[in-house]
Amino acid sequence: MNRRMFASILGLGCLAAGQGGCAPAARQAEAKSDVPAPVTVTVAPIERRAIERTIEAVGSLRGWEQVTAGTKRPGRVLKVFHDMGDRVRPDEPLIQIDPVDARLAYSVAESRYLAELVRLGISSDAADDFVKRYGISETLVTGPQTEEVIEKVPAVVQYRVTMEKAAQNLARQRNLSRKGAGTAQELEDQESDYRSSVAAYDNAKSTARNAIAVALANRVSRDQSEQMLKDLTILAPHPQQPPPTKTRTDEVVYAIAARSVSEGQMIKEGEAVFDLVVENPLRLWANVPERYSDRIHEGQAVRISVASHPDRTFDGKVSRINPSVDPASRTFQVETVAPNEERLLRPGGFAKAVIVTDSAADASVVPIESIVQYAGVTKLFVLEGDVVRSVDDVVLLNEGSGWVEVESKSLPRSGMVVTTGQSKLAGGTKVVVREPEPEAAKKPAPAAAPTSAPKPAAEPPPAVK
Repeated sequence: MNRRMFASILGLGCLAAGQGGCAPAARQAEAKSDVPAPVTVTVAPIERRAIERTIEAVGSLRGWEQVTAGTKRPGRVLKVFHDMGDRVRPDEPLIQIDPVDARLAYSVAESRYLAELVRLGISSDAADDFVKRYGISETLVTGPQTEEVIEKVPAVVQYRVTMEKAAQNLARQRNLSRKGAGTAQELEDQESDYRSSVAAYDNAKSTARNAIAVALANRVSRDQSEQMLKDLTILAPHPQQPPPTKTRTDEVVYAIAARSVSEGQMIKEGEAVFDLVVENPLRLWANVPERYSDRIHEGQAVRISVASHPDRTFDGKVSRINPSVDPASRTFQVETVAPNEERLLRPGGFAKAVIVTDSAADASVVPIESIVQYAGVTKLFVLEGDVVRSVDDVVLLNEGSGWVEVESKSLPRSGMVVTTGQSKLAGGTKVVVREPEPEAAKKPAPAAAPTSAPKPAAEPPPAVK
């Protein structure tokens, strides 16, 4: 029987008895019946916890380097050393092109170079040392260091001796002419011989200098033929900068993703022969919404997951951030470097990334059962004395086992939130806090053990009189 019914019965009783003193008691009981009874609730504290803040993104895995190896020279493929799936190191041979023509061209250039050295009277070792010291340039042909070499050329030495002999003869004839012992014709002949020997000497030097230039040209031609011969063996490329997980470029390993040639095939200059990829580490290119641009920085930790290994995550770090935003998708690109020592990740695969923007953010945490969601509104009831206050601007963030992170401008840093009885509450409702039942009391009592005693017989119905 509720209070309003009790007051009505009490009023009727007083009227029947004709007693006027019962009226105040009835009015008092009716007034008390208008005050709602407090709602019984349970509460739990608002906790402060260090929460990891993350941003999720998806993207594609790429090799640290993806290279298409091609040929610099045309020719017939003589030998293929590797196939798809093999691992090769830098400078390891991939294919060999028939080198017969290149070897013949090298031999021709080498013979011409040596022929010029013979004319100059210079050995091949001396020429190599000279080029190493001074390089191939105009200075090498006209410089003072070249004069010393030219003066030792046999033809130059011969004409220099002839010039010196003509100079002595001219001097002797001039002495005789001053003494009146020689004729003018003899003096003119000696002067002509001297001028002719000087011209022959200068010509010999010019010829030697030209021979040096020709020898250098033949040397360059020989070096080109030698390089062409080397180019017929296509090698795995040598990266200029090693990946961050490597200390030296010779530790880099390429995986062969595709082979495009076969033995005996004729290939053209610049034709692709192999596709190579560096598997360790990998790059993950993920697109992140523009609104997170102020929260992502280089060096942040990233957890990568792929469908082929659903129970495992791979650690990486943000290495590069694209400064521009794609106007079509309103996203910007973030590159993550992911070590791949076990080669469980594959270039070109789809991956999910969780970027950790803050590993220990101070956050407010409440039990999941304290959240009330109705008609698109998410709210909490906060206990303030013996009444509750409704917090309606609640935003749900991270969620864990039995708890959820909440954010609200009107939520206090500490306090108690209602966990049961919210359906009967509104802002300002009085409540009575009930202590939660202990865990042992929540467990159902064990069922009684069955007994084998016979049940008593039912009593017969009473006789009808």
